[in-house]
Amino acid sequence: MLAGLVGATLLFSVVLSSTPETATAIYQRSGSFVHACEAAGTEISRLRRSTIFMDDCSAPVVTPIFGEEGRVIVRRTVEGEPHDDDGAPVTYSVKMDGRSVDEWHAVEVRLAPSRLTLDASLLSTTRSTTPTSMQR
Repeated sequence: MLAGLVGATLLFSVVLSSTPETATAIYQRSGSFVHACEAAGTEISRLRRSTIFMDDCSAPVVTPIFGEEGRVIVRRTVEGEPHDDDGAPVTYSVKMDGRSVDEWHAVEVRLAPSRLTLDASLLSTTRSTTPTSMQR
């Protein structure tokens, strides 16, 4: 009977040691970037009528956020729709939180800038003293 109890205890400890990831945050698990990419795709799909991804999650574009352990930015590109996006590809950046032990959670979904943009708030409000003809 003692041998049976020892055997059962040993078996129980082996089962517990073979599933360590259940208590580990999802961002620390193997393949976490692939899972973050897939979860980001799901969030993007909720925003669009049709979603055909031009990338896949076999080589995800994921950037960890410095100073925010467990959070990453996932970049995904979808085919554009002729009536909404002029047919051009659309890229999204999705901020994901992987600190949970269950699943990735989207914190924010944004369109990624696809063209050079100018932030007018950074422009000087004072007039230039250089004549216009010399600015060219």
